[in-house]
Amino acid sequence: MSKSKFIPILFSLAYLLICADSAKAQDNYFKISGQYRVRPEFRKGYKSLTTDTSKAAFFISQRARLILDYKKDNIQMFTSIQDIRTWGDEEQLKDNAGLQVNEMWLELSLTHNFQLKAGRQELVYDDQRLLGNLDWANATRSHDALLLKYFEKNKKFYWHLGGAFNQSGEPLIGTDYMLKNYKFLAFTWLKKEFGKNAISFTAIANGLNATAPTAKKTYTSYTFGPLYNYQTNELKGLIGAYYQTGKTDNALSLDAYMINSYIEMHIKKVFLGLGIDYISGNNNNTPGTASHSFSTLYATNHKFYGYMDYFTNLPIDTKQRGLIDPYFRLGIIADKKTTTTIDFHHFLLANRNHIDDHKYNVLGNEIDLLCDYKVSSLINLQGGYSMMFATTNMESLKTGSSNNYNSWAFLMLKVSPIFFMQEFKNK
Repeated sequence: MSKSKFIPILFSLAYLLICADSAKAQDNYFKISGQYRVRPEFRKGYKSLTTDTSKAAFFISQRARLILDYKKDNIQMFTSIQDIRTWGDEEQLKDNAGLQVNEMWLELSLTHNFQLKAGRQELVYDDQRLLGNLDWANATRSHDALLLKYFEKNKKFYWHLGGAFNQSGEPLIGTDYMLKNYKFLAFTWLKKEFGKNAISFTAIANGLNATAPTAKKTYTSYTFGPLYNYQTNELKGLIGAYYQTGKTDNALSLDAYMINSYIEMHIKKVFLGLGIDYISGNNNNTPGTASHSFSTLYATNHKFYGYMDYFTNLPIDTKQRGLIDPYFRLGIIADKKTTTTIDFHHFLLANRNHIDDHKYNVLGNEIDLLCDYKVSSLINLQGGYSMMFATTNMESLKTGSSNNYNSWAFLMLKVSPIFFMQEFKNK
């Protein structure tokens, strides 16, 4: 970037920082809170089919967080320190470091409409099909990023512009990056609400290091598309479409897409939902220099493609063949505290895998039963049981046998206490 272009940018940032003192302050406070989450799991067919000699797995994992949240006038600082462990995974009397920084960011209110957020943060947008924090996992996904936010309250318009550049230290020469993260990430997100409707648009540039160890290159993919939402007390629905182009990390030319739609109807204490996801993939005629396999990037796939997590890493989990997932949901709201849902997924490959099989693309069916009970405003209890009824085609993706009974169960307790809360007067 030339000096003539760089100087006006510096003056613009300086002006915004000067104006920050005049931004309207709201909700000044200092809060210390926490979270303790413990989850026993029984696994026999979770993520992969069992074999005839497979034995069930059982363990107890936990996540404990200490959260500091400070907001005063035009400054907000947020810190979330966590310890993640499986019970018994460390020898006693050994001092193994285990604390992690989940989030640690600073946000400045530059003007009445602009905020600048910098530091380690979770990026959660729309329904999390491209950018999500994967809260189901004990170690959620965070980014070391810079984020500029704009909000026009009267027009109900949002605009975010963010980016990240990763480096594995403080080098003296070069910017080679060997970790299995993106090298750089740039994205923008816009949303407009009008009445019961909302339209958002996301565009993401994802820079990955070349997979070839000798190739010191960064290849970039570009993903963009809209999402439409409609919601009332009785009905809600969405439809999204995303296109992906650019290059994969192994230098293939990308031409892929994803379409998802969902509609849900509430009738008193019962709700019925019907949806379908289509994720493109390669077929037998795809050239060796091209890829039609859509990558869901940094999504929260656990909430979409079955709780048994057979398809959390797309497109790898389908071996680049794509995925079709029509699903049905039945929910029962027993009272203000208890909600039970049953999901039925019918998984298919988007493209032919075995030419001589007329049911080439059917992978299997999954049934997920989930019960959520809010004991109080601070305590939540959740339990689930899932079953996978696979076909022989699933065996080509996952090891094991489709003839075996594959299931998974969990029970999770989450407690979110507030230890200290101090409110300040506005400036």
